[in-house]
Amino acid sequence: MKKLFSVLAAAAFALSIGAGGCAKEKAPSPSEPAKKEAAGKEKKAAPKVSVKFFTGTIETLDAAAGTLTLKGPKRAMDFKADGRTKKDLDGMKIGDKVLVKHTDEIALSIVKPGANKNTQARKEKEGAVEEVGPVPQAE
Repeated sequence: MKKLFSVLAAAAFALSIGAGGCAKEKAPSPSEPAKKEAAGKEKKAAPKVSVKFFTGTIETLDAAAGTLTLKGPKRAMDFKADGRTKKDLDGMKIGDKVLVKHTDEIALSIVKPGANKNTQARKEKEGAVEEVGPVPQAE
C-alpha cells in the first residue's frame, strides 16, 4: 500500500509540473500577428539603397546633359549626374581621373582624388597673395 501511494504521489507530482509548464505558455493575441505582418510589408516597400564608389578615367563628358562615361580598371560605366552633382562637372575634362559616389547609374558626387575643397580654396587665396623674398635672420 505504501508503494502504491508513493507511485501515485510521484505521478501526480510529475503531471502537476508538466501541466504548470504548459499553462505558462501564452498564445499570441490575434492583433500581434497582424502587427508583425504589417512591419514585414513596410520593410519590403522601402528597399535600402546601396551607395557605391567607382574610380576611373573620364572617357566621355557632356556637362550640359550631366552625363559621363568612366573607364575603370575592370570595366567602363556610364553615369548621370543629378541636379546638385552637375556643378561638380565644371572644370573636369576628358582624361581626368575621378572618384564617383553613386547609386546604380546616378552619380551623387564626383571629385578628383586627393582634391579637397579646402585645399583648393587655400591655393586660390595663396595665388592672390604676393610672394615676399626670404626673411632675414637675426644674428
